[in-house]
Amino acid sequence: KKDQELKEQAQLEDQFKNPVNIDIGTSPVKGPADAKVTIIEFSDFECPFCIRGKSTMEEVLKAYPTDVKVVFKNLPLPFHKNAVPAAKAALAAGKQGKFWEMHDKLFDNQKNLTQAFFEKTAGELGLNVDKFKTDMNDPEIDKQIEADKKLAEANGIQGTPGFFVNGVAVKGAYPFEHFQGIIDRWLGKTKAG
Repeated sequence: KKDQELKEQAQLEDQFKNPVNIDIGTSPVKGPADAKVTIIEFSDFECPFCIRGKSTMEEVLKAYPTDVKVVFKNLPLPFHKNAVPAAKAALAAGKQGKFWEMHDKLFDNQKNLTQAFFEKTAGELGLNVDKFKTDMNDPEIDKQIEADKKLAEANGIQGTPGFFVNGVAVKGAYPFEHFQGIIDRWLGKTKAG
């Protein structure tokens, strides 16, 4: 067990020296634009572990309101049949400025990711539902989801949720403390062990 921990620690050190650079692109962002730490989150709206990831990111943003921003990238897994439509719904809502509101509703209703639910929610969020439906079928949105998937693949993220904290990989729904350790290190609050 000790060996495993040492190996993980060594990998982490290596990542701090060679962080992965992931382009934010046109992905939705929450938190201050000039945040010192950027967390790139790869997530799937139908994945139960991603709900944990979501609440951990909320905790992180509360704990670091000026220092951290979170970027959402879609990684709908092939065996989740509603994950792609949900990703499209979130990005379509984003075209009317309500990505994060839709994102929360989708995670809160994971067992009910139907087209009827997307449209009803769009209406409740005050979106123009016709525009929302059109945007859901916009090839640009398909392209964005595909680009996110390729980015995840290229950076070794196979499952969800997957995160990069200023380029340091966190693969899985780790607790807040795990993120805190990496963030504090980037902010210079803790020295390398």
